[in-house]
Amino acid sequence: MKRTLSILWRHTGDQEAPCITCSDTGRSLSELLELLIPAFDEEGIKLDFRDELIPGDAGMPENAVLLNGIPIGPLLTYAAGGEEYCHASRCRPPEHIHRRFPDASGVMCDEAPEILFRKAILLALDDEVRAGFSEYL
Repeated sequence: MKRTLSILWRHTGDQEAPCITCSDTGRSLSELLELLIPAFDEEGIKLDFRDELIPGDAGMPENAVLLNGIPIGPLLTYAAGGEEYCHASRCRPPEHIHRRFPDASGVMCDEAPEILFRKAILLALDDEVRAGFSEYL
């Protein structure tokens, strides 16, 4: 297990924070990370958050978050796979467990239940799972 969670936020200068929201709790990525810092400290996991300002290409805003080199979208999709274990009509998962959408300014945002963001963080720390995302590393 990796002992450092490196978060890289690549963005254009028109944003103050990553456009990532927990759909059920309303927490932003920053708020979720603040909440998790005591658990990280207890487990000996170091948090390394960096942001990289990139030039806007033809006025298109950029908002990309990578967890240990893996884009958050594929990690959320992988984490959501475990939510679809029951196929009975009474326990169908929500249609939009992970949603990627443009906000009013055109910035692509990610929204998912907080548990999926927590799972994505754990997946980014798992060496075996990270090996499956070798195309990003």
